[in-house]
Amino acid sequence: MKQATLPSAAQAHPTAEPRPAAAPSEPPAAYDLSSQIGHLLRRAYQRHTAIFQETIPDHRLTAVQFAVLVAIREEQPAPLIRIGRMTAIDHATLRGIVARLEDRDLVRTESDTEDRRQRIVSLSPDGEALVRTCIPEALRITELTLAPLDACERVAALHILRKLSGE
Repeated sequence: MKQATLPSAAQAHPTAEPRPAAAPSEPPAAYDLSSQIGHLLRRAYQRHTAIFQETIPDHRLTAVQFAVLVAIREEQPAPLIRIGRMTAIDHATLRGIVARLEDRDLVRTESDTEDRRQRIVSLSPDGEALVRTCIPEALRITELTLAPLDACERVAALHILRKLSGE
């Protein structure tokens, strides 16, 4: 499985040069929010999140928590840093997510015997059961999210999103 890594600002657009500030006498450039990639990605993600919350059988489980559980299941027992790389979640945020999952007895953490600073995480039996129950629904959520697209558009959308995310 390929690890998700996010490019630095310089890597994301290595040929970008600083632009000079617009002269005060120039009118501001037109900016149509509805055609901006960030806005459209956020709207698509909001739609996906709403579908997830409506469909997933555990209404306390978020899409990000589910992604963490699935990553843990694939690698367990695994260092928290590895789960962070797999899910592209920063360490501080991931620690909070794991703490909430641990409070629900869905995961277990322990110190690494070789490096006491490192936390090792694995699914509890309840966590394993929840993932097993949710996977068919998660696949359905993907289908519902992609429902407005035809087969060719689905392939193109997934290809473009992988490319934009650096995978």
